[in-house]
Amino acid sequence: MIVGLAGKTCAGKDTLVPFFSERGFTLVDADEIAHRALDANSEAVLRRFGTLERSTLGKVVFSNPSALADLETLTHPWIASEVRRQVDEAKGDVVINAALLHKQDLYRLCDVVIWVQAPLITRILRARRRDHKSWMGILSRIWSQRKLGAQVFSADVDILKVNNRGSPLDARRTLEARFGPTPAFSRKEETHEKQ
Repeated sequence: MIVGLAGKTCAGKDTLVPFFSERGFTLVDADEIAHRALDANSEAVLRRFGTLERSTLGKVVFSNPSALADLETLTHPWIASEVRRQVDEAKGDVVINAALLHKQDLYRLCDVVIWVQAPLITRILRARRRDHKSWMGILSRIWSQRKLGAQVFSADVDILKVNNRGSPLDARRTLEARFGPTPAFSRKEETHEKQ
């Protein structure tokens, strides 16, 4: 089975990863892959933006949709290719942790997409605690994702919405209601579409 974890910034996707790790899923972490994508495309990124420093890039792209589109054009094909490679090489079940799972149609690899959501104020406070960014930086990033929602996935995708507003135990209960309390998963070799 291949599960996709998606959601807006600070919705709490990472807090759900242990649920799947405990059940033997291999984690494919798109954020970690994105870090390497900058190195793999360093010449083009440096030529376009003049820096490879992530926080500086973040300030630029999350306040400028055109700059964000440019960065995505440079890095997303590499990220998608690496995600697909890791999924193909994994033994057994896989969980793909990717905020932008809809980019490059990566959700089509998944048997089910978990859409993690939390209220705006919760996400803002989490971002402040986690990232120690300015309020303007946090709001800029959140604004850049304002159109992101479960609707970005096509109608034929199996989507489970998980509310992650408070205790991770509440979100875990939602997952257990869907997947069961015990690790009873098996990879379905022929049911997911690999593109």
